[in-house]
Amino acid sequence: MMPRLFKFTILAVCALSVSACLPTTQFHWGSYEESLFSRQQHAGVEGEAEAATMLLATINEAQANNGKVGPGIHADYGYLLFKQGRTDEAIAELQKESALYPESKPLIETMVSRIQGRKDKEKEKKPGP
Repeated sequence: MMPRLFKFTILAVCALSVSACLPTTQFHWGSYEESLFSRQQHAGVEGEAEAATMLLATINEAQANNGKVGPGIHADYGYLLFKQGRTDEAIAELQKESALYPESKPLIETMVSRIQGRKDKEKEKKPGP
């Protein structure tokens, strides 16, 4: 009969071996949570600008470290760009989200079509040169 300590040691080694094989993180989230908190604490343009800066930093960090940006980050950043009036950049970010996460495609296509529709209406309202 094996002593209890020996059995425990073998079980601990097995558990550590299995856990070492598991990936630590699947996505790079960076300061995503902080960006959400910032928007809640500083409602309005200032909080949204700060959140956009945090999201851009998160995206850049993921790309620099060959990580995968967490689901929703490109879409969230695109939405903030849209709110700033930067429609072309917003559409580009939304399309990145759709390319990375195909399950988001129906929602992203709807958002892009609405942004494009607003952009087209604004062009119609502006008088020509």
